[in-house]
Amino acid sequence: MEESNRIFRLRPSNDLTIDELKNNYLWFSRPTEYKDQEDANIIAFAEANENIKDTFNRIFSNYIDLGEAVSLLGICCFAEHLPKKNEWKCFPKGHNGIVIEYDRDKLEKHFFDVFYLGDCFKKVEYVSDPIVIKSSTDAGYDVLWEIDENGCCYKSLKGDIERDTRDMDEFILKLLTRINIKYQIQHEHRIILNHRNIPETVQGLKGYQKQIPIDSILNIYVHPTTPKKFINDLRSVISDNITIKTISENG
Repeated sequence: MEESNRIFRLRPSNDLTIDELKNNYLWFSRPTEYKDQEDANIIAFAEANENIKDTFNRIFSNYIDLGEAVSLLGICCFAEHLPKKNEWKCFPKGHNGIVIEYDRDKLEKHFFDVFYLGDCFKKVEYVSDPIVIKSSTDAGYDVLWEIDENGCCYKSLKGDIERDTRDMDEFILKLLTRINIKYQIQHEHRIILNHRNIPETVQGLKGYQKQIPIDSILNIYVHPTTPKKFINDLRSVISDNITIKTISENG
């Protein structure tokens, strides 16, 4: 299978990972569970960019209400490539965990068919100061939208983003996929569940379980430091079709 048809997810060696594999689901964390306060934090974005705060206040009445609503979304993180042996420690709780390899096409089809999420994997952008959004002027009436071969493209907050709900949705998605450049080794992609796919939006919840097809898992990779007992527990819950492999020195 081509690497473009695969996607990877590093999971810690704990009972929650065993439960996730035993019951065939993905865990989507709420942004409030992230230790990095600059990651997917709409309130922090608004408070660091006065014109963005004003835009949110005009459209949503109060930027804090918007931030609290967005904090109920679910985010599931993946890696584009299988991390090398010495890179596992760069992932949260990854130094002695496992990497689950998925069939990307099957997951994309599943999330389109069941959750109506087309093109569900969103690539993360790595920047040096993730909560500060670049503008073309000191006044900050526009925001950097994309960079291509022709240079920087900006969109007006009042002229484009406030007037077009699709632009506003895409803008908020951009804010949810900006991470500090120090994490770029993770080559992260995210699936983000919107409110339509979260039936219970209770503030106390830490995240959401979403079922996936059992045949979407291809292999499981373990590290030389992954506990042997945990590997034995893995073997007792996964399908016979899933192979457990020890990560090699180079890959």
